[in-house]
Amino acid sequence: MKPISFKDKTVRIVFSSIFIFLLMLNCISLSQRINYKESEWSSVKYFKLDNYVDESLDNKVFEGYNLYILERKDHHLNEIINRTLMITDLDGNIYFQRDISIEGSLSHGAARFYNSTTLIYGDDYGAHLWNLETNVTQFVAVSIHHDYEVNYANNTYFGLSSYQHIKDDIEYGFDYIKEFAMNGTEVWSKNLRDFINLSSWCPFEDGSYYNRDITHSNTLFYDEEEDVIFVNCKNLNTFYKIDHKTGDLIWGLGEYGNFTLFDKYGNEVTSLFYHAHSLEMVDNKTFIIFDNDYHNQTDATNLSSRIVEITVDESMMYANTTWEWTRGQEYFCLYWGDADRLPEGNRLGTFGTHGHPDTDLSARIVELNEEGEIIWEMSFPRVSSETFGMYRSERFRFAPIVSIPIFVELGPNDSYVEWDIWYNFRSRTEFIGNYYITLDGETVEYDTLTFPRFWQPIKIKYFIDISELELHEIALVVSDEAGHLSNETDLYSSSGSLYLKPLNKRSLIIGLSVSAAAISTIGIGVLVWFRYSSKLKKWISKILKKVL
Repeated sequence: MKPISFKDKTVRIVFSSIFIFLLMLNCISLSQRINYKESEWSSVKYFKLDNYVDESLDNKVFEGYNLYILERKDHHLNEIINRTLMITDLDGNIYFQRDISIEGSLSHGAARFYNSTTLIYGDDYGAHLWNLETNVTQFVAVSIHHDYEVNYANNTYFGLSSYQHIKDDIEYGFDYIKEFAMNGTEVWSKNLRDFINLSSWCPFEDGSYYNRDITHSNTLFYDEEEDVIFVNCKNLNTFYKIDHKTGDLIWGLGEYGNFTLFDKYGNEVTSLFYHAHSLEMVDNKTFIIFDNDYHNQTDATNLSSRIVEITVDESMMYANTTWEWTRGQEYFCLYWGDADRLPEGNRLGTFGTHGHPDTDLSARIVELNEEGEIIWEMSFPRVSSETFGMYRSERFRFAPIVSIPIFVELGPNDSYVEWDIWYNFRSRTEFIGNYYITLDGETVEYDTLTFPRFWQPIKIKYFIDISELELHEIALVVSDEAGHLSNETDLYSSSGSLYLKPLNKRSLIIGLSVSAAAISTIGIGVLVWFRYSSKLKKWISKILKKVL
């Protein structure tokens, strides 16, 4: 924290100029996006979305945008018509779109954000880094499957590479984890066959390009804090933790792992998921995964794909299912699928196959509250012979997210206003941003901040002297590493309102200011008013004396 004195007029002028400059840059950036958006979009929508929002529920939808690659397919001919990378709002309106290659599998390069301006997605030829603001694309000529995972510290990329192993004239399918430099040079690798036996073949005899598809790895992510790699092997119903430095296996969790497993009722089980996809880390002890429930060894007819959260205790080697959601066969996914935890606790599930039993729908995305109620859903139709599928989807915003502030009253000099702040999207690395707090129109605090990984919040507090009987207004604005402000007006603003009336002294209103004066310095900010009326206090005291 760097408190600033504004007694010097020069300091006030300097910081006012900085704010105006940031706002001008922000407006220029937005203008570029709007112009690019209009030039890139198609005016023809070839599908009609079925959107559902339950506004009666207390839990609110997490406002933002959805990023995904949509595959359009002729189901009768079994031919892919096209694939389109899309960004849509929650009503299905298209904000960005780009046609991509239809070669290879859709799962060989799901789209996600690399940083606040750039997407990364893959195809059979390599990885593409697309800057949405400049429309410049960088190509990385590394052909891998499923995930292009970034090692930000080394500016390298991890990926999965399948290979064939032959023993006694039998073909087995395994994977390497490989790390590449930006020029495509391989700098590190790990053979999963080093710790997986040939006998670990799925009892349902999974086959793919090889006679016996042993691993069929489909998720890879790198934890830079521990310098470890997690890999999910779909056909083994197990994900593994590997030391990046040594290449040693640390543990496995699942059917072939070394954890004791418990379902959500506390019953010990042999596996927590079957042929799952899209493993993600929520925090240092919690994982979320999309359980396809395919080849379920306890009941092969169950076919109930799920979103599952697993809490691990690495000291005791226990793993528990702590949250799950399923809705029967109408959401069953034979393949593909994604699960994410959103800020403030909602979950996002992608049931992305081209069709589901007992429905006339294609891919489906649902948002769930903590109680497992569907509060938002986007479904794609099956139109004649045409269907739509997606492997994964991501919810995000274009700028940092600021919560509704709260006021904590602890005494004249100890009371404070507090905000929760999240980064624009679920990132696997830390990004640096800035925040600015103004009191009565003057900057009273500015500093850098580090956005935590995995969409965890960071708290900002500002202490206020409430002994003075005055009207005050306070505002917070946050920017990411590229200067995108948390109050960008053509996107979802981090805003909200709250009315709180303490019984003793004053009422607190937290809401939005849209005054021209506020916009000229900080844009639309979150303001706090303190109101105190000595006359009202005396009047209430007289009434209480009469009553008592």
